[in-house]
Amino acid sequence: MNTAAAKRKKRRQKLAIALAFATGFAMPVTAKPLEDENTRKGIVAYYTIYIGGLIVAEGSMKATLAEKTYLLQSKFGSAGLPKKFWDAKWTMTSEGHVDGNELRPSRFAFSSVENEERKKRLLVYSKGGMPELTFDPPLPPGELETTEPFERKRTIDPVSSLLLPVTGEGNPCNRKLPVFDGKRRYDLDLTFDRKDKVVTRNKGYDGEAVICTVRMTPHAGMEKAKIATMRSERDKTRIWLAPVNDGRFYIPVRVQMRTPIGIAILDVVRMRPLAMTTADASPP
Repeated sequence: MNTAAAKRKKRRQKLAIALAFATGFAMPVTAKPLEDENTRKGIVAYYTIYIGGLIVAEGSMKATLAEKTYLLQSKFGSAGLPKKFWDAKWTMTSEGHVDGNELRPSRFAFSSVENEERKKRLLVYSKGGMPELTFDPPLPPGELETTEPFERKRTIDPVSSLLLPVTGEGNPCNRKLPVFDGKRRYDLDLTFDRKDKVVTRNKGYDGEAVICTVRMTPHAGMEKAKIATMRSERDKTRIWLAPVNDGRFYIPVRVQMRTPIGIAILDVVRMRPLAMTTADASPP
């Protein structure tokens, strides 16, 4: 393969993984509704992401769910063949409050290492829901101006986007989630499809799930080529949701979508209760 073709293939793989993460791949999962006290305090879960039948990423998530607050801590990295030419690691932390059927993040931190290039991003939210942005290294002025203040207000970060609080007998689907990750602004529209049984990879989850279709609507902060790709694929994403915390929250156990290089699937592969300590309940 010549150098130009190799670069194009690498860009397609990076775009496919980015699409996967944008539609909620970095989320906590569980095998059944939480029952005992240890599980009720938290869970740690492990995931794999396959595209075209080949593993491209793997990682883990710690989730702490309290009555009025939440804390999510995730770590993902490239795996399999992509790791040989694109060694990447991503760490994300989100914390905030639960307000009825909605989440109100107070802080979102993101850090990445891609082929030894390090980047950090921090969003701190005001009481009115306006995120204050900090980047290390700083972004060029032109990139900072790709989203308007009114587009960022009352948004949620990507880690929080698919932790779905439900009150009463509410449906975890049939909602619009306004997402802002510090650079990109998009909506995730979830529509109820059906209920069905699902068995994920390695039987990480084996049980009933609510299936939603997901439409991703990009608004700002993205290249035109990526926007075109997302719009062309936005009606082809499905997400399987399972209840946790006595059914008070729903979270993904599987996500399936088309990408430019094949079908991408996120699956739960293993999970265990999180033995809570002061360190576990505090952000890093």
